[in-house]
Amino acid sequence: MKYIGLENLSKRKNQLVFILFILSMLYTVSIFIAPLTLEPGTVTELQGTPNQVVYAERWEELPLYHRAVYTFGDLNCHQMHSRSYYVNGNQMPIAGRITGVFFGFTAGFFLMSFVSGSENYKRTLLDLMKVDPELSNGKEMALLFLLGALFILPMILDGSLQFVIDYDSFNEFRTFTGFLFGFGFSVFISSIFLSS
Repeated sequence: MKYIGLENLSKRKNQLVFILFILSMLYTVSIFIAPLTLEPGTVTELQGTPNQVVYAERWEELPLYHRAVYTFGDLNCHQMHSRSYYVNGNQMPIAGRITGVFFGFTAGFFLMSFVSGSENYKRTLLDLMKVDPELSNGKEMALLFLLGALFILPMILDGSLQFVIDYDSFNEFRTFTGFLFGFGFSVFISSIFLSS
């Protein structure tokens, strides 16, 4: 079994994961600071499209820090005002689900910064869960598949069902499914980095 502790942070691979934690934490904090430090009502009623910057002209009016945070959100999220949280009378730069994803990234990268890697990503994940090394390969893979599905499927199902049937989930649930996805994804990616 691998040990979780501060001494692992001295390893180069753990430092890389810690840098990912710092970056995700900085953006996660920024999605709250940006709307909090703007005049109330400065950013409202956004309705963008993911994977493109829709409001470039609008962001030009903001101070540099706020512009960067909102532009990054605009690029990565639909920013639907009905699915976003508001802070200080301003819409946050990203919608509820992606807010959860960034919280999950932050938590997962933080945890994995202190995990000692194994010979491969599969063993790193299994050691993290304290799974018996004598477990058969088939059972190990089934367990990893089940856990992966547990972290990823809620977000996929919640998002997809809204396209297929007359269903609209509530924001707290979107945030929760985003958190599960972000946490599971960051733990998986970190285990790849930490594997030797």
